[in-house]
Amino acid sequence: MKRRFAGRAGLIAALLLILGIIIGLRGQKTKQAQATSAAAVETDGNWAVRPDAPSSFRAETPSSASPENALPPHPSLEGTDVNGGIRVDEQGRMALHRDVRRLFDYYLSLRGRVPNENIRALLRQHLEASQPGSVVKEALALYDRYGALIDAETKYAEEWTERDLTASEQVASVLEERHKLRREYLGEALSEAFYQDQEQYEAFQLERMKISTNLNLGEEEKKAALEAAESLLSPQQRAIRKQTFAWLDIKQIARQPIESLDAEGADAIRQRFGDDALDRLAAVEQERQRWEQKREAWLAEKARLAKRSDLSEDEKKTQLQDYGQTHLDASEVRRMQALDSERDTH
Repeated sequence: MKRRFAGRAGLIAALLLILGIIIGLRGQKTKQAQATSAAAVETDGNWAVRPDAPSSFRAETPSSASPENALPPHPSLEGTDVNGGIRVDEQGRMALHRDVRRLFDYYLSLRGRVPNENIRALLRQHLEASQPGSVVKEALALYDRYGALIDAETKYAEEWTERDLTASEQVASVLEERHKLRREYLGEALSEAFYQDQEQYEAFQLERMKISTNLNLGEEEKKAALEAAESLLSPQQRAIRKQTFAWLDIKQIARQPIESLDAEGADAIRQRFGDDALDRLAAVEQERQRWEQKREAWLAEKARLAKRSDLSEDEKKTQLQDYGQTHLDASEVRRMQALDSERDTH
């Protein structure tokens, strides 16, 4: 099935890439501001933040994190499962994997609310519950390097966001500088483990941005170039992307009135949802039309009662409720009242 919005896909991708970079960079600045302010705020209990709490990720584990006096789980993490984890190879060494970064990010979500040494202590406690001492030491060393990278990226974020991120050359420059910074702090192997998928997709989006803004390419040339750009993605990323766009196409089609679907659209819906999908869509459409008729009738009755000068406001409400009990079921009455309330507040 041909994509009905293929002509705009490249431009949308370009805007998403720009937005993603801006949100990511601004998020780093926000986290840094939160981390700085946390050192000046005091709270109650074991999570008290000392006024002189350091911002360095290389802080020593505090005595409160010792086995006999371990830190309790932070309230914001209660009821959640730890994301990511540590894998160990046959030689007993940590395997470098994206799940390690997920684990670090899970605890770093506390940054700005908890001093950094306590975050590190929580991570240590988690690791010591399942890993030997050598792995715990190795993981904490990687965590320190990752934290140092976050601090470095935060310092560069303000400069990066001041660039003209609507220009592909500037976006490429930011991505390249960030690429080098990550390898400076983490090395090639750890950077690949942590960021390969992200950087691969960013390279793909950057290429789409270049193609979409290239005024020397005609529509057919752009379409061919955009399709060729997908070779920059991994097979898994291509499969996910294909499924996503297939679903968006189906949603686009399903928004049309059932009677206006062409043969191609009808076949697409059958293939995605089964042979009886059109019958179900038709039933949904009929139900929608019935609801709209009921809604129009309700509003007409409400308007009629509003014009009755011989009725008090309470009497008008009572008669409208009586109308609802006669013509609607209980859930429909509640829905009408909710829509009325929303309408009255606008």
